[in-house]
Amino acid sequence: MTDLAAHWPLLVRTAAGWTLLLGALGWTLRATHRADAANPAWKWWALCALAVLCFRWPLLFVQHQLNPDESQLIAGAITLRHDPVFWRSLDGNTGGPLDYYPLLPAAWVAGFSSFVVARLIGLAVTFAGLVLASETLALLAGASLARVVVLPALAAAAFTTCPDFIFYATETLPALLLAAAAYAAVRQGRTPARGWLWATALLLGSVPWTKLQAAPIGAVLWLFVVIREYRAGRTASLLPLLSGGLLPTLFCVGFATVSGQWENLYVPYVLQNVVYVAAPHFSWTENASEQGLNAFSDGYLGFWLAGATVAGLVIAGGYVRSASPATRRVALAAAVLFAVAVYCALAPRRPSAHHLQFLVVPWVWLTGAVLALAWTAASDATAIRRRRWVAIGFLACTLIPLGGWRLAGHDAYAQMNADVLSPARKKLSLLVDRYSAPGETLAIWGWRCSLYVEAGRPQATRQAHTEPQINPGPFQGYYLRRYFDDFRASNAPVFADAVGAGGFAFTDRNRAHECFPPLRDWVRGHYTQIADLDGTRLYVRNDRLSDRGFATP
Repeated sequence: MTDLAAHWPLLVRTAAGWTLLLGALGWTLRATHRADAANPAWKWWALCALAVLCFRWPLLFVQHQLNPDESQLIAGAITLRHDPVFWRSLDGNTGGPLDYYPLLPAAWVAGFSSFVVARLIGLAVTFAGLVLASETLALLAGASLARVVVLPALAAAAFTTCPDFIFYATETLPALLLAAAAYAAVRQGRTPARGWLWATALLLGSVPWTKLQAAPIGAVLWLFVVIREYRAGRTASLLPLLSGGLLPTLFCVGFATVSGQWENLYVPYVLQNVVYVAAPHFSWTENASEQGLNAFSDGYLGFWLAGATVAGLVIAGGYVRSASPATRRVALAAAVLFAVAVYCALAPRRPSAHHLQFLVVPWVWLTGAVLALAWTAASDATAIRRRRWVAIGFLACTLIPLGGWRLAGHDAYAQMNADVLSPARKKLSLLVDRYSAPGETLAIWGWRCSLYVEAGRPQATRQAHTEPQINPGPFQGYYLRRYFDDFRASNAPVFADAVGAGGFAFTDRNRAHECFPPLRDWVRGHYTQIADLDGTRLYVRNDRLSDRGFATP
């Protein structure tokens, strides 16, 4: 009886999620033989949003980081809360400035709650991207087709237990910007207006300032819009497309230059990203194989991709020749965009599962364009029946594997998502809180970004971790010098060396802060070690130790 009471909220949410999802499925199938106007879009989307939230709800409250990048992004937001000038206070590594500012609400809550807020933001951004991708298809081929196509994507997003698809990643916002740009571009094609042109250009121009890795997708989409406008005889559109596309770059570069941060933009975000891609950990083949395994790690992304591929090949084989030239052109453009997205996901040749987020929106576009080959075929007496069977076939190939896997209860990440903070990690954050005041900075050597979040302290140095300082590279000297300058200027009351057993990425203490003599001497002269917990040595500034207000009772 006690066990039932403890699990009652989960059972209620699960039952509600399935009820809402099945309701959306029934509504979707019924809409295949009705006029689009008969189905208010916002009600269907509200139904889907509640279904997704019901399934995702428990994972929002996992009491630790789901990925080291999650803590890094939240730590950056905490730092920007105290100094909002990017590159002066923060270096986002492979993530651009636009990735960090949406997380500012997470910086205004403390500790574990920051993870909850950040995951809610990530879920909202992911959902918004799927809404825009679907509404783009609705403009091209009708709302009924758009709902059929996006429902499996929503189910995969709802069911996933893979941490890399639950936290707000550096790929999450670029996907939304690309989806929004495609929607604006299609609106411009249907009802030409300068507003849609500028929106398309500004959104695509902003993509590189979320993550350079996504820039090729934005560039190809921008080129497609230019070609369409030129072929339509709207050559006046080219100036807004070019000007709007350049404005975000001009703003970011200009702002960095005026604020004296040009070097801190150019070296880390441009040159270091080139080095990052040029020094892969895997070959193309190895990375593709590993990412294929990642897609099936919890089953849902892989089953969606595989099921949609089977249905798409059957539909394309039966209708590609009879489809209109315009529909075939859209399908070709969608195929090119998906191919570019695959390239972007694999280009770093590091098998991080969150890179696969780049595939989600382009895959919705491509599957929608393929289904449109049959959906928009000649409207005759059999059109409604054909659409219904296409919808049933597509949804059967995608939703049955997804739903069956969920009902079977397979969860490769159950233990990871259930783990709680160890007593040692809790004590670390309590000690940081004890010897520093809210708003004071924390300096870390190594890779333990979670401590910034758990303690609620901004970064003393621009980078949340010290990978480029520890690993040899062409800019190691630059990073070491900048780290040391930032550390001294911040006068951080607490310093943590996270290189040790139990640490992430760096466990050999021969690579600890002592390997950099200026830093070693500075820490030795100004700080005292007070703890060695979970592979992290904690140091407190000497004057803070003697301060009665901070002294241990």
